[in-house]
Amino acid sequence: MPHTPSTRWTLRVAAAVTLCVLASSLAACTAVDEPDVKALGKALASGDFSHVQLSGASAQQAAKEYSDIVAGLDGMKPSVKIDAPKVEDDRGTARAHWSWPTGNGKWAYTTTVTSTKKNGKWYVDWAPSLIEPDLVAGDVLRRKTEAPARADILGSGGTALITSRPVVIFGIDKSHVTPEQAVTSAGELARVVGVDVDDFAARVKSGGAQQYVEAITYRKDQVPASAADLSDIPGALAVSSSLQLGPYRGFAGPLLGAVGPVTAEIMEKNPGEYQTTDTVGLSGLEQRYDAELRGIAGVQISRVPADGDATVLFTAEPKPGAPLQTTLDEHLQTIAESALKDIGPASALVAIRPSDGAILAAANGPGTGAFDAALNGQVPPGSTFKMFDTLALLRAGLTPDSKVDCTEDAVVDGYRFVNDSWYPPSAVGKIPLKTAIAQSCNTAMINARDTIGDVTAAAQSLGFGIASVPGVDSFPGEIPDAGSNTEAAAAVIGQGKVLASPLAMAAGIASIQAGHTVVPTLFPAQPAKVPDAVTPLSADEARQLKTIFRQPVVDGTAVALKDVPGAPVIAKTGTAEFTQDGKTEVHAWMVAAQGDLAIAVFVDTGESGADTAGPIAKAFLTAAR
Repeated sequence: MPHTPSTRWTLRVAAAVTLCVLASSLAACTAVDEPDVKALGKALASGDFSHVQLSGASAQQAAKEYSDIVAGLDGMKPSVKIDAPKVEDDRGTARAHWSWPTGNGKWAYTTTVTSTKKNGKWYVDWAPSLIEPDLVAGDVLRRKTEAPARADILGSGGTALITSRPVVIFGIDKSHVTPEQAVTSAGELARVVGVDVDDFAARVKSGGAQQYVEAITYRKDQVPASAADLSDIPGALAVSSSLQLGPYRGFAGPLLGAVGPVTAEIMEKNPGEYQTTDTVGLSGLEQRYDAELRGIAGVQISRVPADGDATVLFTAEPKPGAPLQTTLDEHLQTIAESALKDIGPASALVAIRPSDGAILAAANGPGTGAFDAALNGQVPPGSTFKMFDTLALLRAGLTPDSKVDCTEDAVVDGYRFVNDSWYPPSAVGKIPLKTAIAQSCNTAMINARDTIGDVTAAAQSLGFGIASVPGVDSFPGEIPDAGSNTEAAAAVIGQGKVLASPLAMAAGIASIQAGHTVVPTLFPAQPAKVPDAVTPLSADEARQLKTIFRQPVVDGTAVALKDVPGAPVIAKTGTAEFTQDGKTEVHAWMVAAQGDLAIAVFVDTGESGADTAGPIAKAFLTAAR
C-alpha cells in the first residue's frame, strides 16, 4: 500500500514495520495500518485543524466551532493525549485524554475519537463531543471564577494590620436617570462627598449609559454627615462594601502597600494569571506576596446550550490566602507616623527591638511620598557614623577616657574640615574619646583616621552593611573605597561616599544597646543571620560603647533626651552636609536606644541632628512608654 508523506491525519503504514509471529514452526507476518494520533492531538490542543483530514466539517469550520466553544474559558489552554487507536476494518476508535489547568486543580476527562478510512486515507469524524463528551451543536463552555478571601498582613501578637474593613462607595448609577440628569446629579453629589465637581461631572458624562460611576470611597466610620441621606439626588447611590485596609489611611503605606483592581500592565506581564475583575496587591508587601495573600480563585466550568439551563461540569472551591506575619507593632508604628506627620521634608523613623532585631516600626513622613525611605533610603549618615569609628578605636586600644585630638580644623590635601558652628570652644584640644563623641567633634575622628583604619569590620560588628532584611527590599548601608585622602577623611564623619538608610543606623545603635551584632528582621518565618565572617562584640567592647554613647545624653548633643522617662537613653546625633541648587543643606539624624527599643530618625533637610531629628526622637520614645 503506498504511503502519502503528508502531515494530515493519514494512514500510518506500519508496513515499514511488520508483526511477525512464530506459530507451529510457521512464520505469519501481518502488516498494520492505523490513524496517526499525533496531528490530531496538536489540533485539539490548539484549535488549528489545518493539518487534519476531517469528515463532517472543513478545517476552517471546525476551527470556528472550536473557537466558539472554548471562548468562554478565558484563554485556558488544554493538553491532549490520545491513546493508540483500535482499528477494525475501516473504522478507528481512540480515547483522547484532556487536561485543563484551572489555577485551582485540573479539569480532566476523556472523549472518544472515531475515524473512517476512505480511499486509503483516514478521516476524523468531527463533532463538538470531540472537545467535551456531552457537547452537541450549539453548546459552548463557560468558566466562572469565585474570588478567594484575601489574607491579612499581621503584626506582632497576630494583630491584623491590613484586613478587610467596611467602606461605603459613593457614585452615580446612570441606569436610573437620563444622561442630562446624571451630569446634574454628579455635581450635587460631588459637593456632598467632597470631590472635584467638574472632574466628576466629566467622568459621569463620558461613562456608559448603564454605568455606575464611582466618586469616592470612605471608610464606613468616616462617611461625612452630609452624605447620610442621598434621596434628594436622583441616581446617587451609596454602596456598602469592604476593602483590605490598615487601621487608618496611610498606615505603613510604603512598606505594606495597597490592594486594588488588577491593572492592564499587571495582566500583560502575567498572561493568563488574572481576570479583569481580580483584586491584587499593587505595591509594597501586598504586591510582593500577592500570590500567597490572595489565595486561589474558585473555578466553575459549565456546558451552556443554545437554549436552556447550563450544566456544571467541573467545580473547584476557592482556597483562601495565607496570612503574612510581620514583626511590626501597630502602636509603635502609629506613634512613629504621628511623630513625623508635620515634617515637611522627606523623613523616616525606624524602630528595632535590640534583643532579636525585630523591626517594630518603619515609618515615613508625608514628604517622602510613596518611597520607603525608612528601609531603602541612601544618604550620608553624618556623625551617627561615629558609632563605627568608636568601635574601631576601641579595637585599636583606646578607652572611653583616652585622649583624642579635637582641633579647630583639620586640613587634608588642602581641604579644610571643621566642626559644626555650635561646637563648644571648651571641648577643643586633647579631650577624652567619650567627650569627643558627646560633643560630636569631627576633627578628632579625622585626626584619628589612621588609627581607625578600615572601619568596615567595625561597622559590620554593629550590623551595618551586612545584608538586606530577608524577604523585603532594604538597604543595609555601604562604605565604598575612598578615591582620595579627602574622601577617606570625609568617610570617618559619615560623609563623602558613605551611604546609609535609617534601618542601617537603627541596627547600629541597637547593636550597641544589645551588646551583640543586630541584623534586622521583618518576618519571624525568615530570621536574619549574622554572617560567620563578622567579628562579634566582646563584653568589654559592649560595656565601653554603652558608656561612651550615654555621654551625648548626659552632657552632649542629645541632652534633650535626658528627661525621657524610664531606663537610661543612649544616643548620637548626626548632621551631613550636601549641596542642593547651589545651597548647602544638611541631612538631620539621631539614633537612640532605651531598654529593648532602638530607633533612627532621619529628616532630609533640617538645621541639625539635635534640633531637627532630636525632638522627633524624644516624642517617639516618650510616647512609646
